[in-house]
Amino acid sequence: MRRRGLTLGAMMMGVAMMMATGSTAVAGGEALVIGSKDFPGAIALSQAYGQALAAKNVGVEFQDNIGPTEVVIEALENGDIDAYAEYQGTLLGILGGTPTGDSAETYAALQDALEARNTGIVASKPAPAVDVNGFYVLKSTAKKYKLKTLSDLADVSDELVFGGPPECEERDLCLGAVSQDLYGFQFSEVKKLDVGGPITVAALEDGDIDVGLLFTGSSVIPKKTVLLEDDQGLQPADNPLFLIREDASSKKILKVANAVSAKLTLAAYNKMSLDISEKLVDPADAAAAFLKKAKLD
Repeated sequence: MRRRGLTLGAMMMGVAMMMATGSTAVAGGEALVIGSKDFPGAIALSQAYGQALAAKNVGVEFQDNIGPTEVVIEALENGDIDAYAEYQGTLLGILGGTPTGDSAETYAALQDALEARNTGIVASKPAPAVDVNGFYVLKSTAKKYKLKTLSDLADVSDELVFGGPPECEERDLCLGAVSQDLYGFQFSEVKKLDVGGPITVAALEDGDIDVGLLFTGSSVIPKKTVLLEDDQGLQPADNPLFLIREDASSKKILKVANAVSAKLTLAAYNKMSLDISEKLVDPADAAAAFLKKAKLD
């Protein structure tokens, strides 16, 4: 397969690691290039799928930490990478579809959306784990403003400061158009922090923001916070799965990917993510530990 330069600086951000150099190569005689999104949980997912493939003698090369979904899916469609781990609801929304809280329904819609783009991308079966955007406030803030739901939050949002991922205001599942249609948030200030990570956590704990966008399955959730109920159903069934270019795929590769998905429970996914965030475990090592426990190494 020919490789074009990674878009939007992805090649410079990628961290290449060669694995199983003596193993079977994919179509075209090259290693399978596996990218990842730009936060710990997603990196661990791509590592888990890739290492499981390497254990089955598939040549693998990693390009970690490329960027958000918009960047990584473009790299995949352009052939700059061959595969990566994604979240089905997030991707479906970005592709113009409407994800729901039903995993099977969302998966079917994603497959239709990928087929409609005609770029030859196929998806593994989704994992049982779900990692979605969560709007968190301190317990003291929840008590002061009587907050239990996101609708409650919307009513007082003009008095509060929000903090989250830099792209949050453009994302439907964060503060974008769909979110505004459902809730109509009007925060007094929106601070662009990190992607569900320690900067947002610290800002929330220190009172620099009143509302923090964290990931329910992969962020370190402060103990003195409350997750507000998504009472209007903004968040979809965002189960992880493995995306791969059809020209780089095979029955063997999809079988391995599906086996990994089947073992990716919320508990397993959360452990990988928090081991990285709290214990500073390398994503590759966290993925390896998951695979060993799941007997997929």
